[in-house]
Amino acid sequence: MDEPTRNKDAKDRATMEAIGCIYCRGNHDSAIRGADGMCPECRNAIEATLERAAACPYGHESNCEDCRTHCQRGEAQQEIKRIMRYAAPRMVVRHPLMTATYLKRKLRSKAR
Repeated sequence: MDEPTRNKDAKDRATMEAIGCIYCRGNHDSAIRGADGMCPECRNAIEATLERAAACPYGHESNCEDCRTHCQRGEAQQEIKRIMRYAAPRMVVRHPLMTATYLKRKLRSKAR
């Protein structure tokens, strides 16, 4: 794996973990959250999403919702949409740099 891909994967992981933590903190009891800030259910959803993104036939260049083929299907797709819908607006306040980087990448992919 080349350096730009490794950096992108690390940024995607950090962003998805931040999203997972925001969702879990707002929707699940603190007693079930682990040291990483997520309960097992949220951790599994985030890991599954990251695995699917890593296997994307299009190189996961942009946002999954902009992709021609959605890697997530059925319940997994609904679950990650629910997590994203809750956490995305809160990312602006809690992680403004991650949000700015994401929006910049999304605008760049739309321009192509």
